[in-house]
Amino acid sequence: MPDPNISTNDLAAIFAADTPLIDVRAPVEFIQGSLPGAVNLPILNDEERAYVGTTYKQNGSEAAVKLGYELISGAVKQARLQQWLDFIQQHPRTVLYCFRGGQRSRITQQWLRDAGIDRPLITGGYKLVRQFLINTISYFSEHRKLLVITGPTGSGKTRLIHDISNCCPTLDIEAIARHRGSAFGSMSTPQPSQADFENQLAVSLLKLEQHNPSGPVIVEDESRNTGKVYLPVSFFEHMRSAEIIWVDEPLEARVNNIFEDYILTTSIGHAQQARRAVIPPAPADETGITYRQALMLFDRYATALQAISKKLGGDRFQEILLDLNFARSDFENRNEIQANKIWIEKLVSYYYDPLYLGSLQRRQVNPCFKGSRQTVMDYLRTRQNALSRTTGTRY
Repeated sequence: MPDPNISTNDLAAIFAADTPLIDVRAPVEFIQGSLPGAVNLPILNDEERAYVGTTYKQNGSEAAVKLGYELISGAVKQARLQQWLDFIQQHPRTVLYCFRGGQRSRITQQWLRDAGIDRPLITGGYKLVRQFLINTISYFSEHRKLLVITGPTGSGKTRLIHDISNCCPTLDIEAIARHRGSAFGSMSTPQPSQADFENQLAVSLLKLEQHNPSGPVIVEDESRNTGKVYLPVSFFEHMRSAEIIWVDEPLEARVNNIFEDYILTTSIGHAQQARRAVIPPAPADETGITYRQALMLFDRYATALQAISKKLGGDRFQEILLDLNFARSDFENRNEIQANKIWIEKLVSYYYDPLYLGSLQRRQVNPCFKGSRQTVMDYLRTRQNALSRTTGTRY
């Protein structure tokens, strides 16, 4: 009789299908690294796991297993079993896993069977899948071409990636990292752990292989670190050796792009619109959630500016900080946000352009194409259409 559980050969299909997963490890393990699509419904909580682990070290496996059954019995067992049953009822394709595919996931599987539900587990558990995903990144880096979109800060590279995703294979590293990549690039949601970032990157690559197995994958030019997470060496080196396309936009357009991304479409812009919607215009509502979030965002920008103050230089740091404080005051007192363009333009001119263009010069970047964002989009679509005609594939 064939093994109904999930082996290495099944993993690509599991992730390509966005299969729901129950991770029965303790929360402390889940936080350190989990699999995309997983929910943590542990069979042992952190304290119970520690207690069982100590017993295992002192008295051996049999005593540890006995203690585990004693801890998870009666009402405690029923409550945890009910959590699994409720999740599976909503997600009938659910697969189970623990760290090595051992006692915890097998006991969970058996208790579910006793309740009339039969779900597979991942043989080898998280440890095996983690290695599979690391190998996936390495394999992709060796066998699949990349096409890297570069250009000065504010050129709209991320937007371009999104705009062409309906016709070209693309990978948004910043979305996976939940960070825009600069000192000002933190998002409202916290970044993943390093392991979670790598796991999600690998799954994204698996899906690209599933949906479009030919042609270069288009990515934005990134440094190795994106916020606190970093790209695996194999993938980063692959990016650095890939073909380059340069998006060339004038400074005014780049400032407007940054203003839209960091001011207009954030809590600052939302708070401005909310206050304008009231007739007569509403005063600054310091108890409103959106307004408080806007002020917190100004605080975050001031902190980010402080973080680069040494590289920026004392005089220029003070100049931009004064402009940022003026923009905040203008927002608080007059509900105006256009003054933010002043400090944004100076930050780009004084700091980001010299930093980015200097890096490109040191790397001796020689783009295969250079043009405005629209021209680059047209070039990429034409290139993809030509590739599709040659290979007979469609995206």
